[in-house]
Amino acid sequence: MLREFRRRELSSLTAWTGGDGPMPAEVDVVGVEYRGRLGHPSSYGLLMARATDSPGVRLDLNLMPVALSVPCDEVTLGPTEPEYAEALHAAGRDLATGLVITAVGEGLYGSSVVVFTRLVAVISLLMATGLESADEVDIWAHWDSAWPEPRRNA
Repeated sequence: MLREFRRRELSSLTAWTGGDGPMPAEVDVVGVEYRGRLGHPSSYGLLMARATDSPGVRLDLNLMPVALSVPCDEVTLGPTEPEYAEALHAAGRDLATGLVITAVGEGLYGSSVVVFTRLVAVISLLMATGLESADEVDIWAHWDSAWPEPRRNA
């Protein structure tokens, strides 16, 4: 199953199970790919994960020979940068159901701690609600709340 959640013309989340997404997912795995404004430092990220009873986030990356076409960026699949791995672990600390991350796709220019923190929130919600019944408004609300804008002093 594949679902696309679009917000404005420059932001989209693509979520999938099975072989419908940019990378094939095992039966119990959900994938989410974010594509934002080209050239922005938070414009790309991909995560695939399965739920686990153990709290937090664990990385169990499966290397897959998949080529992803992302305009204006070079995507790497597999072992992630240490700062992104730490962001994944930090984002998963408060999850009721843990995640085992099975794939990470990061852009050389467009990935950031922000993107991976938000992807953990979205994939966790999709695991809880199911991809079929996920509400687009809820998906984007989780995306936004995972990395709040700094408050300005009055």
